[in-house]
Amino acid sequence: AIRSEARLLHRMAATGRSRVSLQSQRRSLTIFSARKRLIEEFARNSCVIIIGETGSGKTTQIPQYLYEAGCTNSGVIACTQPRHVAATTVASRVAEEMGVNLGAKVGYSVRFDECSSFETQIKVSGQHCLLE
Repeated sequence: AIRSEARLLHRMAATGRSRVSLQSQRRSLTIFSARKRLIEEFARNSCVIIIGETGSGKTTQIPQYLYEAGCTNSGVIACTQPRHVAATTVASRVAEEMGVNLGAKVGYSVRFDECSSFETQIKVSGQHCLLE
């Protein structure tokens, strides 16, 4: 099932339908309606706590909103995940939504594995990497 899903995603990407579908999925997430307010809150405050339902888009969308608002001018946007599988999956999804190769503008760092470059602007890390 996983292989056939990967083949379908590859075919969709090749035809350009995937990008349109991903953008419509992004707009349908609960957090999308709060995009402008979130960016304003991040600009005004050094610490913002966000509470939302599972699947609302907190993990994948907020780093993209910050990137789109130019928040990478002074550094990298960091996002932590409790498990390395979650970190790599989130990084992969964000890269796919942004239409970039994983390891370029979007990367990850987990124990014993790093996929990033000098141009990485959004980095998803396992908790241990943030502490190091």
